[in-house]
Amino acid sequence: MIKKNMLMIMLLGMISVTAQESKRISGKVVDEHSGDPLAFSHVGIFNSSYGTVSNLAGDFSLIVPAQYADAQLSASYLGYKLKSIPVASISTDKTLIIKLSSTVTELPELIISVNEKSIIEEAIEAIPQNHDQNEMQLSAFWRASIWNESTEYVQLTEYAFDMFRHGTFGQQENSMKILRGRVARDTSFFTDIGSMQIGVTPPSLFISSLLIDHPLLDKKVLKKHTYKITDATSYMERAVFVVSFQPKKNARGKLFEGKILLDTETLAFVKISYKKMISKENPEKVFDGLSMASLVVGLGQSTMDSFENELNYQFVNGKWYLSHAKYDINWTMRRAKQGVTKPVTFKADFVVTDIQKEDIVVPPEEELASKAILERQVTKNTADFWKEYNYLKADNNFETLFQEVLNRE
Repeated sequence: MIKKNMLMIMLLGMISVTAQESKRISGKVVDEHSGDPLAFSHVGIFNSSYGTVSNLAGDFSLIVPAQYADAQLSASYLGYKLKSIPVASISTDKTLIIKLSSTVTELPELIISVNEKSIIEEAIEAIPQNHDQNEMQLSAFWRASIWNESTEYVQLTEYAFDMFRHGTFGQQENSMKILRGRVARDTSFFTDIGSMQIGVTPPSLFISSLLIDHPLLDKKVLKKHTYKITDATSYMERAVFVVSFQPKKNARGKLFEGKILLDTETLAFVKISYKKMISKENPEKVFDGLSMASLVVGLGQSTMDSFENELNYQFVNGKWYLSHAKYDINWTMRRAKQGVTKPVTFKADFVVTDIQKEDIVVPPEEELASKAILERQVTKNTADFWKEYNYLKADNNFETLFQEVLNRE
């Protein structure tokens, strides 16, 4: 009898352990009527910061921990109704297709009647109330690629990492710890420009995403642009209006063009999408106005020919947090003494997969990478690389491309 009871307890224990295991959900987010993919949809656990985004094809992959076994998996996209599905009902044996239906949002009459620029100014003043500026830990994924003028990839970089934010007024710098990463780099391409490390680092990008002192929101910059509410939409079941902006006629200095999406209730920034106005006749020097650029000294004559940035935020328990950021930059790398000119394109995605605000333990300084040029960390092991981490699914045959570049090292 005792043996039978013990056997039953062991079986129940095995069932309990199995039930508590995490599971990876693979799926696709599409328009309910057309079936078209909804690129960069946010997919995660409802009313939490845990999640990821879909790629250009609408595909996503997410590890759901045991603690969320009874939760809802939600998908949200700008202009669409949020949809939630019980995690327990989702099978890991097949691709989950999430169909979202579009919504129609009307502009509130009060907002139509006010000055658009004043709304932006109010939104800037409300940043500390709407966007959490306190200490936090981010779990995130980073993918960056560089290719030459022949559209041949010369560097591919991926990292899963933890980032530790010490608060706006903290004495410590923001720092990060790489959990896993890999780099494929065509060293022959970079030899002529001194093997320079080109790109934007995750810590600098995150600082920009906090919006405090963001160059786009500077008072002097606001005076040089016109703002107009052009549309209304919804995101994560909240009403949002779209403010388009462009430089005033004959304006000079730092000029931008793009859209700012604001929560109609709180004026929180929901999305910022913009590009710098850079002319071919007068390209911008690399070291001017781009403090986030991670470039080794020696390329002072190089120029930035185009710059586009997009910041997306998610609403969690009354605050807005970064969920996904994108960079698209064109540079012309020059070294006068060697007579070398090399145009390059840099693209990067920063995806926040979780946010922790309590019980944060910052690793020892020797484990942090905030002051290092991240692309120096190299691994040649590419098999099943992201099995244990959340990531942004690649839009192309990334594994093949990675191996091709790796072979040219």
